[in-house]
Amino acid sequence: MPQLQPVQPLPPSGHDIPEAEGTSFADLFRAIAKGKWFILICTVICVVASIIYTSTTTPIYEAAGTVRIDPSRSGSLGLTDALMGGDSDVIPTEIGMLGSDQVALAALEMLTPEEFQQFAGFPKSEMSFSEEDAQQRPVPLTPRQAGAVDRFKGSVKASQVAGTQLVTISFRGPNPKLAAVLANHAVDAFMRKDFESRYSSVAQVQNWLSAKMQDLRNRAADAQSKLVQFQESNNLVGTDPTNNTEMDRLRDLNSDVTKAEGDRIVKEALVRAAQTGDPAVLASMTTDPNLTALQATEAALYTQAVQLEAKFGENYPPLIETRSQLAKVRLEIKNNISIITSRLQQDLSASKNTEDMLRQAYEKALTQAYALNRKQADYAVLVAEGGSSRDLYNTLEYKLQQATVNAGLNAINTMIVDRARTPTVPILPKKGLILVSALILGLAAGVGAALLKEAMGGEIQTLAQLESSTGLASLAIVPHMDVSDRKSQTAPATGQTKRLVTISDPRSRYAEAYRTLRNSVLLSSIDNPPRIVLISSSLPREGKSSTSINYAVVLAQKGARVLVLDADLRRPRLHVDFNVSNVNGISDWLIDRADSTSVISPIEDLPNLHFIPSGPSTAFPGEALASQKFQMLLEQWKGEYDNVLIDSAPLLVVSDSLPLARIADATVLVVRAGFTPESAVKRVKSILLRAHARIVGVVLNDSTIGQDTGYYGKNSYGYYE
Repeated sequence: MPQLQPVQPLPPSGHDIPEAEGTSFADLFRAIAKGKWFILICTVICVVASIIYTSTTTPIYEAAGTVRIDPSRSGSLGLTDALMGGDSDVIPTEIGMLGSDQVALAALEMLTPEEFQQFAGFPKSEMSFSEEDAQQRPVPLTPRQAGAVDRFKGSVKASQVAGTQLVTISFRGPNPKLAAVLANHAVDAFMRKDFESRYSSVAQVQNWLSAKMQDLRNRAADAQSKLVQFQESNNLVGTDPTNNTEMDRLRDLNSDVTKAEGDRIVKEALVRAAQTGDPAVLASMTTDPNLTALQATEAALYTQAVQLEAKFGENYPPLIETRSQLAKVRLEIKNNISIITSRLQQDLSASKNTEDMLRQAYEKALTQAYALNRKQADYAVLVAEGGSSRDLYNTLEYKLQQATVNAGLNAINTMIVDRARTPTVPILPKKGLILVSALILGLAAGVGAALLKEAMGGEIQTLAQLESSTGLASLAIVPHMDVSDRKSQTAPATGQTKRLVTISDPRSRYAEAYRTLRNSVLLSSIDNPPRIVLISSSLPREGKSSTSINYAVVLAQKGARVLVLDADLRRPRLHVDFNVSNVNGISDWLIDRADSTSVISPIEDLPNLHFIPSGPSTAFPGEALASQKFQMLLEQWKGEYDNVLIDSAPLLVVSDSLPLARIADATVLVVRAGFTPESAVKRVKSILLRAHARIVGVVLNDSTIGQDTGYYGKNSYGYYE
C-alpha cells in the first residue's frame, strides 16, 4: 500500500476559506444566546434583591425651607468712613455656619421633650445645651449627646440657588413631620446664631471705644480746669492770641497733633478688632480679596465635607481628603489674618510715629511761643487743648452712637422666604432608579459572565483558532443548522433521517460544505487520492456520524462506488440514518455468523452507495477491529469499491479506532465549534501521530462564524439564479 503524506489541500473553486477570522457580532450573539439562562438568573437575582432592598429599607423624607441672605446688609461697623466695606460674597461662609455645633444645639433645644425623645432616643433632660461654662470653657458632651449632635449635623444641609441670594436649608429623616420641625428649627437657630455672632464682634470694639472716650472726657475736663486756673493765677481776662504768628503756628500744630491722635485711636481700634481673630469682622472692616476668597473656599469645603460625611461616613477617603483641604484653607485664613493684623499694626505704628513727630514740632513751637509770651502761649495752649479734646470727644461720641445702631441693623442680613412643610413623598429609596439600575446591572453582569465563560472555556470557536492550535489543514466548515433550516428540509422518501442533508436538501449550504470536504480530501493527494478514509472525533456528539454519511453521499453523487462501514461497535448510529436493520453486521462477519456479502446493504436512492452496519455488540471490539481478518477484508473492499469510509468511535473515549487509523489511507478529524476543547484536539492529534496515522485534516462542524456572510447565502445556488 503506498504511503500517503498529509498535504495542505487546495481550496476548491468557489469555496475560498478565509485566512483569519475575528470575533464578530454573530459570535457575541451566539455566546449571549448560549448563556441566556445564566443571564436571566443574574438579572432576576439583581431585580429581586433590589425589590427586597426597597421594600425593607426605611423611607427617608426631606423637608426644606428657604431663606435669603443679603450680603449688602453686612460689612460696616459704623466707626469711620474708612471702615465702610463694600458688598462681598458671604453666602458660602453663612452656609458653613449651619454645620456648627452651636446651631445644632440651639435647634435641638427648641424641640419639645417628645420630639427630642423621638429624634435622639433619650430624654431631653439628659442633654446639655450649654456651649461654655462659667469660665468660658467648652462643655464636654457624652457619647450619646455628641451622637445626637452629629446626627443632626449629618441630616441637615444647605445649598445656594444658583444666581440668587436664596439658600435652601433641608433636613432628612424617617419621620416626615419631625423632619419639617427640625428644618424650621435649623433655620431659626441659624438666624439667631448668625445675629449673635455679628453683634458680639462689633460690641467688643464698642466696649473698648467707650473706655477710650472716658479718657477723652477726663482730659477735656482737666484742660478746662487748667485754663481757669491759669487765668486766675495770671489775671488773664479776654486775652486774644489771634494776631500772634507764633500762636497761629502753635495752634495749627496743636490741631495737627489732635488729628494725628484721632487717626491713631481709630487705627488702634482696627488693630483691636483684628486681634479678635474673627474672619467675618476682618472681611467687613477691610477689602482684602484674598481673605474673601479663602472664606468662600472654606465654606465650600465645609459643605462638601458635611455632605460626604452624611452620605458615606467618617472613613470615606474623599471625606478625609476634603477635611485635609479644609484644614489647609483654615490655616491660610489664619495666616491671612496674621498678615492683615501685621499690616494694621504697621499702620498704627506709622500713625504713632506721625503723632510723635507732630508733638515734637509742637513742643518746639511751644518753647518758642513761651519765649515770646509765656503767659499768652500758656493761655493759648490751654484753650486749644481744651477745645480739641472736646471736639474729639464729641466726634467719637457721635460715631459710637452710629456704630451701635449700625451694628444691630447690619447684623440682620438673613430673611425667611419659605418655611419647611411636612413632606408627603419619601426622597429615599428611589425605587424606580434602583429597579432600573438592578435590571441593567443584572443584564451587564450576566452578559459579562457569559462572555467571560465563553472566552475562558477553551472550546474551539473559529477556523483560525483550530488551525493555529493544531497545525492541521482545514478541509471544510459545516455551518450551524438553525430551526428554520431544519423545518425547511424535506425528509427522504426512503425513511432516512434529516441528518442526510445532502439528499434532503442538496442545494443548501450544508450540502455544499460536504462537497467542499469531498474535494479537499480528493485533492489532498492528486496523484494518489486516499481510498480508505477513517472519520473520527475526539469526543461524542461532535458530528462525525453525520459527516460520514453525508460525505459518503456526495462521493456517491459524483459517480464513485462507495462503501460505508459503521465501525463504532459500542454505540452504532448509521443504521438509523440509512434506515437499515442492524441485526447483521461487521460483528457477525468477524465471528463467522455471516459472510461478507450478506452484511452489505445498498442504499435505495443511490445504487452505487453501500452500507455495512456494526451488528450486535461484541465483547472486545478493539481486538476485533485490529484483527488480521478485518484488515484482509478491507483490502478486498478496497479493490471492489472506489472509496471505503469508516465511521469509528471517538478516540478519547475508547481505543477502538487506533488500529483503523494505522490501516486507513487518510484520517479526517471532526471538531464541533463551541463544544470541542482545544486540549482534546491536541491530545487526539498526538495519539494519532504516535500511531503513525495519516491525518489529512480537520472538519469544523456546527460553526456559526460568518454564517450569514458566505459566498452562497441561504441557498447554495442562489447566486446563479
